[in-house]
Amino acid sequence: MSNSQNAKRSGYLFLASGCMFFAAAIFGKQLAFCGIGVAFIAIGATTLQKAKRG
Repeated sequence: MSNSQNAKRSGYLFLASGCMFFAAAIFGKQLAFCGIGVAFIAIGATTLQKAKRG
């Protein structure tokens, strides 16, 4: 598997985990999880953008 495919997979997994943190924030009524979700979504978007470039 090439490095680009691994980077894309990592990006998508970071995005999915960010969404799961948002779901945990909503269902668990824990506002702190929203910040973690935002961070993971930002990391995932950055990783995907880098994978598309290279």
